[in-house]
Amino acid sequence: MSEKARKSSIDMTQGSPFRLLLSFTLPMLLGNIFQQFYSMVDSIVVGRFVGVDAFAAIGATSSVLFLMISVIIGFTIGISVVTAQFFGGKQEEMLKKTAATATVLSVLMAAVLGVIGIALSRPVLTLLHTPENIMKDAALYLTFNFATCLAPISYNMASNMLRSCGDSKTPLYALIISSLVNIVLDLAFVIVFKMGVMGVALATAVAQGLSTIFCIIRIYQHFPYMRYSRRELRIYRTIVKNVLRIGIPMSIQNIFTSFGMMAVQGIINPFGSSVVAGYAAANKVDQIGMQPMMAIGNAMSTYAGQNFGAGKTDRIQEGVKKASLLGFVVCGLIGLLLIVAGRFVVQLMVSDAEAEVIQIASEYLKIVAAFYILGSLVYIYTNTLRGMGIVAIPMAASFLELGVKVAAAFCLARFSGYHAIWFAWPMAWAASAVLQIGYYYAGGWKKKLYTK
Repeated sequence: MSEKARKSSIDMTQGSPFRLLLSFTLPMLLGNIFQQFYSMVDSIVVGRFVGVDAFAAIGATSSVLFLMISVIIGFTIGISVVTAQFFGGKQEEMLKKTAATATVLSVLMAAVLGVIGIALSRPVLTLLHTPENIMKDAALYLTFNFATCLAPISYNMASNMLRSCGDSKTPLYALIISSLVNIVLDLAFVIVFKMGVMGVALATAVAQGLSTIFCIIRIYQHFPYMRYSRRELRIYRTIVKNVLRIGIPMSIQNIFTSFGMMAVQGIINPFGSSVVAGYAAANKVDQIGMQPMMAIGNAMSTYAGQNFGAGKTDRIQEGVKKASLLGFVVCGLIGLLLIVAGRFVVQLMVSDAEAEVIQIASEYLKIVAAFYILGSLVYIYTNTLRGMGIVAIPMAASFLELGVKVAAAFCLARFSGYHAIWFAWPMAWAASAVLQIGYYYAGGWKKKLYTK
């Protein structure tokens, strides 16, 4: 391994698990926050300078866009798990083949998702009972995001490969740069050129494209064993077999999760654009609040993957304990902060005159943020199992979480109105946590390690 690669990456098979997880999580957390920050800026610019209907239009597309991102994440997690295991096992030739396979898969996935997404954008929004007054903007925003889906696909591929090799700083630098560019373009496209929701979508696509370019440059500079020639640019059967073994179940799981989100969105939409806007605003804040649990979980995926590749069982167990402690402290504090001050963050996106929207968003945050510690456990155990290549249990847990969330949201909305829908989130987390934690402590995963 080159000197540049050693300096740029973190070998998680040696040293203090807590220190390794913390040093890896912090840059990733900052990067995720920057990513959510420019998403928040999108919302502020639209809410303040275009109007609450445009804001609701973007919010109404969130579940469908999550479907797109879920498919992307499924395959990129497959790539990242394979990369982490090869990195932990010091198999440099396989890392090069993984990088080449990832490039080809990115282009193919962008073509398929783009065509399907553009064709189905408006029919899906109609199926979700999207209010007529926001339909035009919602369809425009959704269509453009599918048309430019190569940007998030290639960024997720490149950044996850870097993280799998222990480099969480490069994705952070990329997101800082793209966040600043996104903010400038948001202001220019929306305020100066009056492009509305189209301007927001265009700004985000350009920002993600810049993130991708930066990550690819860093890979070529600091990880020479992932450089490939034009002749080597193809799908390698051994690599793609492992990627698909992890990625297909993960994508199926995420697709069903997305359908669940769309079902919940369909339950919320009939309550009117104010409730849709309130949910959208709260969801933006919630996504920022959840970044610590997501960062800790992603760190555990890399940590578990590298140590699984090296055959170190004890380090995986110690890492789970330390990650759980970190999640308890950090996510507990973030949850408390949003319960107390979430309303003020919502008011950055929505005019004070929209009192009903602000109240709805505040109710959501007080309920969901109170259970962030529970959510952190779900992310930690899910990513630990995935990092070791175990996909069946996280997939079953995701289906269980989905079923509980949709059923609870439907029943609560029917009998108690939209105010009670938000309790479906912690109920779903609880179901997922029980299944995965139970499996982990039953010890079945150790047999997989010893027989791999």
